Amino acid sequence: MVELRIRRLAVAIATTAVLLLGSCTTLPKMFEPAPSDPNDGYEGSLTQAGVSTEMDWGPKQSLLLSKFKALNEEHAKVLRDLESANAENQNLKAMLSGEQEALAKERADRAQVQAQFELTHQRLSEQEATILSLRIEKAKAEQAALLAKIDAMNQSMEQYSSSNVESAAMPPAGR
Repeated sequence: MVELRIRRLAVAIATTAVLLLGSCTTLPKMFEPAPSDPNDGYEGSLTQAGVSTEMDWGPKQSLLLSKFKALNEEHAKVLRDLESANAENQNLKAMLSGEQEALAKERADRAQVQAQFELTHQRLSEQEATILSLRIEKAKAEQAALLAKIDAMNQSMEQYSSSNVESAAMPPAGR
């Protein structure tokens, strides 16, 4: 009976230990090889060999090496792409700057032409007003000249008509 109790106690302790170790996060790492492990979980890896081959490094190191080389090549490609994108960006910025300068110059030229047009239009309006006022003055002068001629003709007609009327008049009946 004591043995049964000892067995139950041992099973309970072992179960508790397994549960505690199972819930531990470092337990899976205990079974992985350390990064400094020369064999990296494989026997027969010869790290001191002169030529780096898959046989020398083992399959895990060879896979990491090929991935590292691929990543370095991709990194270099991305850097070249970045440089070309930066160069294109600089070219586009230069083009944009040139276009903005051209736009500003065109706007300035357009504003200058608009100002000249307004000035010319104003001068034309002033000249038309001057021409109109001169025509009015001419019409007034012509009207005054015509009125003077009419008055002169009326006076001369009065002289002719008064002398003609007297001679053309009939003598009175009783005379």
